[in-house]
Amino acid sequence: MIFIGKRDKDLGVRKRSAERRFVLGPNTLKITVIVILAVFSLFYLSQSSQSATKNYVVSDLESQKSRVTAEKERLEVEANRLKALSLIQEKASEKGMEASSK
Repeated sequence: MIFIGKRDKDLGVRKRSAERRFVLGPNTLKITVIVILAVFSLFYLSQSSQSATKNYVVSDLESQKSRVTAEKERLEVEANRLKALSLIQEKASEKGMEASSK
């Protein structure tokens, strides 16, 4: 039998203790800091590029909205003008007027 750890009760049994040590040396610490900085910088770059992309999308949608609003207003003016012309023609025909021809 092999025991890992210290047991004083079992005499005659080979004792082995496994010691786990984690030591950070100066090189390991430098590499760890560099890796952490690289991960954070990649995260920052991905977030800023996503933000820029969303800003472009929002800008495009706002310009599209303004174009559609301007087109809607133009069409409303045109519809009102055509309604007015048809109303004038109806009133003229009711009063017995005819269109003049040159």
